Amino acid sequence: TQKVKEEYRILNHINGHKHIDWVEAQAGIESYDDQGNPQTLVGSSLVITERKKMEDDLISAKNRAEESNRLKSAFLANMSHEIRTPLNALSGFSAILTEESIDNETKQQCNDIIQQNSELLLKLINDVIDLSSLEIGKMQFKFNECDIVALCRNVIDMVEKIKQTQAEVRFSTSLSSLKLTTDSARLQQVLINLLINATKFTAQGTITLELVKQTEDTALFSVSDTGCGISAFTTVAAGYRSIDRRSDLAVTVDTGSAVSSIFAFCAICTVTTDHVCIVS
Repeated sequence: TQKVKEEYRILNHINGHKHIDWVEAQAGIESYDDQGNPQTLVGSSLVITERKKMEDDLISAKNRAEESNRLKSAFLANMSHEIRTPLNALSGFSAILTEESIDNETKQQCNDIIQQNSELLLKLINDVIDLSSLEIGKMQFKFNECDIVALCRNVIDMVEKIKQTQAEVRFSTSLSSLKLTTDSARLQQVLINLLINATKFTAQGTITLELVKQTEDTALFSVSDTGCGISAFTTVAAGYRSIDRRSDLAVTVDTGSAVSSIFAFCAICTVTTDHVCIVS
């Protein structure tokens, strides 16, 4: 028996509203005449709108899983390189310290380098943990009032210790103090990621973290550098509002770039900043 099956969409009007349904129609020849021509058909039609939605959801989930797997592979490849750098420094300069012929000044220099690379390695490991926490939905945020001018100065001091560039890292603001409600640790993490990324593309020159109070409840953080970046001069700005409800939060990224090598970056921005943009 020959059978045919087709899927098509129909437009219905329900309570004055247009509604599109998917329909599956099947038909088969039931009998033939004496000359062998089809005489009667038997068929059925079935609304399969929900099934088509499930199929679309499965395809979308499959695509997301494949993209997630691709991003994980890229992340791990990048992270293995990032971790190898401080580990090599720790191994090399620890070996130098075992030599009896080196003087005290050289020992102190080795100790400083070991300390800097230990802090860098700890930061990288914390970023990996954050990525894992983000993936399983267990990243935690603790909001409290803090002085972000003092926070920015601490960020500059930390980046100065662990940077691997000759560029000067500066902090620019006309404010002596500014109190905002935020997760200070996460905000600090965002700013450090932006500055560390800038050091990767600025061998010499300056990298500047600037803080400006725009309105009574809005502050603007900006990281600028004189390195190659996206163009000859690159600025990455993160606007911040003093907020205490997650429903007030949003983040938009205007263009893709190497602003942060950590995929958790944008998710953290969702809670610590109002928006992130790139100006080139």
